[in-house]
Amino acid sequence: MMGDKSVFVIAHHGRLQKYFDTKGIRYGVQWQIARLVTIGHITYEDVAIPELDKLKGPNQFAAPLVDNLYGGNRSETDEVPGAFFRGEREATSPWKELDREYEHVNSLERFHRHSDGWYGGRVHFTALLKSYNNASKSVESSNYKIILNRAELGPSTRLSRQFGSYAIIRIRISRKVMNKARSALITFFSQRFLLCGIVYRAFYAKDSSVFLGATNELFESLPCLPRHAYPPPPSFMEFLDWHNPIQLNSSQSISKWASRFALGLSNSVPGIDLDFDSILPVDDIVACDSVMTDGCGFISLTAMKKMCAIFHWDACPTAIQCRIAGAKGLLIIHPDTFTNDSDVPRVWLRPSQIKIKYPITFPLPKARVTIDVLRSSHLRCPSHLSAEIIVNLADNGVPYEVFLDLTRENLDDIVDNLLAWDGPTAMFELWCHVAQAGGVIAARKAREAAGEARMRGLSERDEEEEDEDDLESFGDSPQSTAWWADDLSGCPSSIGETILVMLDAGFTPQNCPFLADKIKNFARSSVKAYLKAPQVGNPYGVLAPDEVQILARDSKFPQPDGTVSHFIVGDVLLARYPCKLPTDVQKVKAVVKSELSNYVDVIVCPIQGSRRFADILAGGDYDGDKAIAIWQPTIVGPFRNAPLCHSFPPNDLLNNFSKESCTMSDLIKEHGLHPSTMEARIQSFLLGGLQSNAQVGRYSNFHDVAIYTLGYNHKETIRFAMFLTAAKSGLIVLPEVLQRDAHKFQRRAPSWKETEEETTHEQNELNVSRPHTLREFIMDAITREAKCYSNIKLSKVQSAVPEATLDTTLLKPWDNAKERVARMQLLDQDHAARMDLELSRIQAHVEGIFPEYKAKVSSSFTTFKIERRQDILRGLTRQFARNPTPECLCFSEDELARLKASYAYKIDPEGKFPFCVAMRDMGYIKARSQGPSKAVSHAFYDKFAIKKSFFR
Repeated sequence: MMGDKSVFVIAHHGRLQKYFDTKGIRYGVQWQIARLVTIGHITYEDVAIPELDKLKGPNQFAAPLVDNLYGGNRSETDEVPGAFFRGEREATSPWKELDREYEHVNSLERFHRHSDGWYGGRVHFTALLKSYNNASKSVESSNYKIILNRAELGPSTRLSRQFGSYAIIRIRISRKVMNKARSALITFFSQRFLLCGIVYRAFYAKDSSVFLGATNELFESLPCLPRHAYPPPPSFMEFLDWHNPIQLNSSQSISKWASRFALGLSNSVPGIDLDFDSILPVDDIVACDSVMTDGCGFISLTAMKKMCAIFHWDACPTAIQCRIAGAKGLLIIHPDTFTNDSDVPRVWLRPSQIKIKYPITFPLPKARVTIDVLRSSHLRCPSHLSAEIIVNLADNGVPYEVFLDLTRENLDDIVDNLLAWDGPTAMFELWCHVAQAGGVIAARKAREAAGEARMRGLSERDEEEEDEDDLESFGDSPQSTAWWADDLSGCPSSIGETILVMLDAGFTPQNCPFLADKIKNFARSSVKAYLKAPQVGNPYGVLAPDEVQILARDSKFPQPDGTVSHFIVGDVLLARYPCKLPTDVQKVKAVVKSELSNYVDVIVCPIQGSRRFADILAGGDYDGDKAIAIWQPTIVGPFRNAPLCHSFPPNDLLNNFSKESCTMSDLIKEHGLHPSTMEARIQSFLLGGLQSNAQVGRYSNFHDVAIYTLGYNHKETIRFAMFLTAAKSGLIVLPEVLQRDAHKFQRRAPSWKETEEETTHEQNELNVSRPHTLREFIMDAITREAKCYSNIKLSKVQSAVPEATLDTTLLKPWDNAKERVARMQLLDQDHAARMDLELSRIQAHVEGIFPEYKAKVSSSFTTFKIERRQDILRGLTRQFARNPTPECLCFSEDELARLKASYAYKIDPEGKFPFCVAMRDMGYIKARSQGPSKAVSHAFYDKFAIKKSFFR
């Protein structure tokens, strides 16, 4: 797939590209064709010129046709009525959104928020970098191939709003490739990349992803940019300079300048625009060289109310994490009442928040005066306690038995709630418990939020999990979106939602083994009485150095006496991820100050003392970091703060890293501003994340091994924790240091830390052993106890699963139809024969699908990605939903659906088949059998919830 020596051709055909331009074929259609080319399903020669007329017009209509013409499979819309899967399509299909960008392409506002609320940059174009299995090993960079993924609708970023969705491509690197030589990857991504007539350049690398930006460079065979490259992309250097102007930020080190591109790629939602004179400066509070207000500015109440109206928040949040102009961090409502009385929306930015300097030109670009929101402040209670924090707590005095008791209590709570099946309100309480424990309602809202879930506080995840593409499933059926229900069968995708759908249809676990089995699989552990919340600096200075305030808008915090409060008072532990040092958990005193009564759903930290409090917690600041608060007496009481000396890096720490003294100013002096001399040097730093991320992973493993073999407070363990902080900031460990550390600490992780998949994977190396001189490791103790006690609890669940019994109500539609045939034979034999024939066709239809179901939904089914599992089930459902041919005349559509469901249950009464292919109709039959019932549309049903107050 190599073209010109310096250009890697992802997918391009010179002659065909001219026809694409002549016929006005839009980018979404060309991406679809290119995707099929990169996976080897077609070649460009398979695209007939006359067929291009079918692909003209909006992406919304033309892009889905590509799979029909060249993919060999039909789309869902061709096989089911338009109302089915409409919600999923509208929330996830990128094509209509891409057309809106096409319509707004000439707007001065680009794709930032418009007056009608629309904003662009929400279409994600992604790809996967893999290596050829049979490629030569002599030239590593020639072994790579790039496979395009399906375009998706997702969160927007500042860069995608400025340049358009088409201008940013994210390439994920497969694990196999990432584990090889990183230098080869940097060389590979330093090339130009040609796709659909556009030359892309790599401008940032993070973790296992590299981001490409469209440029105005022309491939040698193309006289001009293709028509779909609109708005016209800038040159590579202009692109870089737009986001982080080189001249104005020349004092930054090169690695720091390169790292600022993460700000342009942050998932954000554009809020209100401000006038230039409404973006005001405010000084940081500094004590003993520590910036006490690092990352935390102010926003006027007027501005926050406007944001609240735009985003439909239930109430004005205390704080928002955002980006504005060249600043990042948290903005909290201004404490001054007089200031908040103004009708003019304003923000106040501190020097610690300014990361990029921009030229002052009028009018200012919209991107520079818009508040881009990442998330609003919120509390979550309970939250989860990670292994990192447990190790810290145990080493700082919390007895092991406390954690073992919590493990048992937590398992008791989860299992006992799921097995409370008796009583007049038992099924309602079970519904409520599963909905809350499984986060079902929030998950439904997050699915429909289409890229705004994090901003709305519905999800903590910044991005999806980076799974490898499953190309073998391409031809089976159109790819579904994870966790969306099957609209045809009515069967949800998640276990939690499936339980709810069955409960509110009238099924009970006592009488339905399938439901009882779902409940058994739902049993999971969670730890109570912990919360996550953003940390903010105290604007009044009324908190002592060891005091914090934690207030909730609503009553959320369980107290030791069994009551619930909206505030916490007394000793409390605060922690922040990553929790690597002994001092990363601190005991402080929670108080309530009248001056801070409006600061809810945040943790207010002190600005008194000689050091920023958040800095003690894993080197944090107040730009949106989240903290864990623990106030459970059995944990807080015995905990003792570790000596603060552990939180300071040793004086010789930087001697272990490559010295970087080069600034952007030095680079300008060396090369000037001419693109040809600057680009290669700059790009090597832009891609530096590929190198540093590998070191972070290795030193994280070294740290785990050091904790396990040397102890949590050992100097080597602490040194590795310091290394992790330094490496994440872009510093590169010296080769000789890395080699020395690897020789001592490159070991297989402790067994408690490995996943089940890693444990079962065949490896030659044994897990690292705990020395006999050290007491049993806390996570070994918890793992042992959890396994033992969970087996006891799961056996209780298993014993509660009823023996398979036949539910005669589900057989009734089929049995009634057979009885009608028998009665009809006494009155009209011809009519009876017709009915019997149609029933036999229904029977043959269902029986024909059942063997295929058993073959596809086999023991290995659960090992597939959720999208593939959904695709397989939806393919079966579509077959099941088709009515037998020729047309049935004796039964209506509704009767046919219930007859098929009933007969599916008849042939598989103990299995999952009838519920997987006909959940809705099974529920309808069940609900009708129990008395009065009511039909409800999904638009309403998905918003229903049962509140706990119902049971009081």
